Formats: sequence, C-alpha cells, structure tokens
Amino acid sequence: MYSFKKQVLLLTLLFVLNGCGIFSSSPTVPLEEKPLKSLMQEGIETFKNGNFDKAIKIFEYIKDTYPFTPEALIAQLRLADVYYYKHDYQNALLSYQQFIKLHPKHKQAPYALYQAGMCYFHQIPSIDRDQTPTKNALEIFKRLIKEHPTSRYTKRALIKIKICREKLAAHEFYVGRFYYRTGRYKSALLRFRNLIENYYELPISRKAQVYLDRCKSKLKKKQYNPLLSNE
Repeated sequence: MYSFKKQVLLLTLLFVLNGCGIFSSSPTVPLEEKPLKSLMQEGIETFKNGNFDKAIKIFEYIKDTYPFTPEALIAQLRLADVYYYKHDYQNALLSYQQFIKLHPKHKQAPYALYQAGMCYFHQIPSIDRDQTPTKNALEIFKRLIKEHPTSRYTKRALIKIKICREKLAAHEFYVGRFYYRTGRYKSALLRFRNLIENYYELPISRKAQVYLDRCKSKLKKKQYNPLLSNE
C-alpha cells in the first residue's frame, strides 16, 4: 500500500515538473529556417533583453545573408549598437564607420556619426595620458556638425566638443607644468603658448598666461646664467 502511494506521488511530481518545463525542451529552429522579418524581430528583442552575443549572431546573419535588403541596413546599425552597449567600442566603431561609408546620406547617418564619436569619447583617458581618443572624438563631432548642422544630434555634439576641448587644454597645461617644474622652460613656453592660442576661451588659458610669463622671465635670466635651465 505504501509503495503504491509512493509511486502515485512520484508520478504526480513528475507531471507537475514536466508541466513547468523542467523536463521539456522546445526544439531550436535554425536561423536559416526563419523568415527575415521574424529574424529581425528576434534580434531586436534579444538585444533589448541584454542577450548581446545572441543578438550579434542574428544581426551578423541577416547582414551577410540578405545584404541588399532594408533589413540588412538596419541590422548593420543595430549590430553596432549591440557592440556599443556591450562596451566593445572597437567593434562598435568599425560597424558605425562601415554604415557611414556605405550610407553617408541615410537619415540615420547623423546618429551613426554621433555614436562613432562616443566610441572614442568613452575611451578618453586622464589628462596625464596620450589624448589621441580625445582628438579623434573631437574630429568626429566636428564632422557631424559640419555635415548635418540641422540634426538633433548637433546639440549633443556641441556639448561633447566642449568637454573634449577642456580635456585637451588640461593636458597641455599638465605637460607645460611638468616641463616648467623640471626646468625645461622653452618646452613649457611652447605648451602654454599653444594652449592660449587654441583654447583662449577657456578659463585655464588665464593660468597658462601666468606660466607663460614666468617662462619668459626664466629664459631671460638664463641668458645671463645658463645653469638656471636644463635646456
């Protein structure tokens, strides 16, 4: 009697678990067997749900399998977005640049340009490091404003340009002060002069002017006593 009740309980438990899907598995439909529009929808939903690797696979498949369709164009841009939100800025940048190169007049070109700039913007280092990402971001944001002055991304680009210029000016000031502290007054003077000429509208240019005057004074003294400078 006990054994029969135990078997019934076990079967009931298995039925419930199976109903919950623990022992059931729906067959996976290969990408090549799915309609194009269904693939696009799946890719977008997968992206929204944060399954980036699967979304990349779907968008890559659409782009490569249906290269001359409107869906392929969208897939190219969404693929770049997936890489961007995955913080894979190198692949995101390549994808945005490819879209811009192939579709420079497309209505989404300003967006792609802005995002390309943001790929560099997110890689801006501290002011004591090489500022190549800052310069690259600045150039792309300037290009966006020049090529698409009426775009809704123009205002955002202007804000980012201001930040990039502040970073570059701070870097010039940092290097100039380093040269000044180490007695390399000619090199420091060039840095401060460059800062004043190219970033004159920024507050830091006033500090640079103070150091520029100091450099000139030090160099004048050097004419009478060359041991005052390492240069």
